[in-house]
Amino acid sequence: MRDEHKKVWATSDSSRANGTGHSPLQACSPGDGLNPNYGMHPSAFGRRWIPGVRPRGSDSMQIRRAEAADEEALASIRRRAILALAVPAMSREQAEGWATRGAADRVARAIREHDVWVAVEGAAIGWVEVDRDRVAALYVSPPCSRRGVGSVLLTFAETSIRNSGYTTARLESSQNALDYYLRRGYLRCGPADSDGAWPLRKDLAAVTPNQGMEPTR
Repeated sequence: MRDEHKKVWATSDSSRANGTGHSPLQACSPGDGLNPNYGMHPSAFGRRWIPGVRPRGSDSMQIRRAEAADEEALASIRRRAILALAVPAMSREQAEGWATRGAADRVARAIREHDVWVAVEGAAIGWVEVDRDRVAALYVSPPCSRRGVGSVLLTFAETSIRNSGYTTARLESSQNALDYYLRRGYLRCGPADSDGAWPLRKDLAAVTPNQGMEPTR
């Protein structure tokens, strides 16, 4: 989660900050939507749509597994989220460096090697990457921030991690997203690194299925 979660809370390649408590990559709000399928292993759905997964104010968002054809759209969400949400927590130059850092096939490798889930509302509006017990990336399109999209994706990722047999979820958080993750039950498990990324962990065994979630209306 170092590459992703450390920078921004726009979607969350590790998250760095925009001073709002949101990851520049994920940029989600504390308002959460309920995943009615919570407790079921996301992989059980394969490529099918998952009905009823709704962020606040949405009756149409669904989550599905990412496909190779999503690569360009997901890469665009990542870049736009970083550039829109990382500044002014970091300089424009730093944000540009972060947005362009990583291999050209970063998203393709994520889809090929890890579990990547896409939030779709007509088009892709956010995505989350899970690598075993680690939330490796979480990004939400800037126009869709503060609607709970990121929170739905994070909960979905935690469900996947727990149902894969892990009792703890790990990630790295930028300073701007730190408060958000602490409110979600994550704890610091070490000092921030040289880039300001905080290593965090969450005890999934202590979490009830609907903790912190709002019923879908």
